[in-house]
Amino acid sequence: MLPALQFHSLPLGTQFTLLVAVPSVLVMFVGKQVFLPEERLTTLLRDFLKTDWKYLGVAWVVTQVVNSVALHFHVGRTFTGFVYAIEGATVATFQVVASQPLTLAFTAVYLVGFPFAVLFTYFKLKAHDEEEAHRYALAYVILVTLAVPFFVLFPVKVSSLYLTSVQPLMYQLSPAIQYGIFSTDTLVKAFPSLHTGLSVLAAVYARKADTAYAYTMAVLSGAIVVSTLYLGVHWLTDAAFALVLVACAYTLSRQFSEPRWSVVSKEAVAAVRRVSNR
Repeated sequence: MLPALQFHSLPLGTQFTLLVAVPSVLVMFVGKQVFLPEERLTTLLRDFLKTDWKYLGVAWVVTQVVNSVALHFHVGRTFTGFVYAIEGATVATFQVVASQPLTLAFTAVYLVGFPFAVLFTYFKLKAHDEEEAHRYALAYVILVTLAVPFFVLFPVKVSSLYLTSVQPLMYQLSPAIQYGIFSTDTLVKAFPSLHTGLSVLAAVYARKADTAYAYTMAVLSGAIVVSTLYLGVHWLTDAAFALVLVACAYTLSRQFSEPRWSVVSKEAVAAVRRVSNR
């Protein structure tokens, strides 16, 4: 009882970080044991410090920049009504069987399964083919970048803030989760769904690894997509258009050879260092 009381006495932001970070680390460790049993943790850490941080670092920086742009520079009006005109309240059907256990399960998939799928896929690919891992990182950057114009010029509210028939199930689950989401998300950049796009992209690239991992990512990415609809975070249109961007990002990433992508990553890292040293 005491640890629970201590946890709830922490600031909501800290609670949210712990709720996401601790399970994510545990799931990453389990994933390593299941899908990379022959890889030593020390080897993975050494490789990360030696080279992997460049590719993952660029992806992280791009993500932070995109989130900041979406937060501060989107146009004043929203286009949620346009999305509603296309699909109506169809997304409400995903909550017909809503229950507390199902909400907990899909929230875990949304908050923990998603970062696992996106991040672990890089390390799994690298164990099989390093160049494919680097192409995957490039595809990630392309996909996130392609979403920027829509976040800025075509802001769309999450479905639960527009439809009275859709409940914000994840936000209602815990004050910490509500605080964490509301403090980091405008809730008007639903279109396109990057949870859908990035998880499906991971599943597409997972086919370059072994069959067991490919099937696992296919199931997990499907669960992530459904979680965004069930939890009242996205519209069907958001998910459908994200798939179009996935096709574009995957196709473009296949056009780069390893040397050319290495040059891109090195220049991006150098630019970040120059900015940080000013």
